[in-house]
Amino acid sequence: MEKRNLTEQKWELIETIRNYKKSKHNPSQELEWYAVKLFENLLYDND
Repeated sequence: MEKRNLTEQKWELIETIRNYKKSKHNPSQELEWYAVKLFENLLYDND
């Protein structure tokens, strides 16, 4: 198994999505919005 280094932003996105999935019976619109914003920031960040 290959170990990959993740940036802080990528790790935060993964954790946010995991938390959103855990709340499937009581979904949070704010958590969904935050996950989308993190994803968009990663897409448009040219670092």
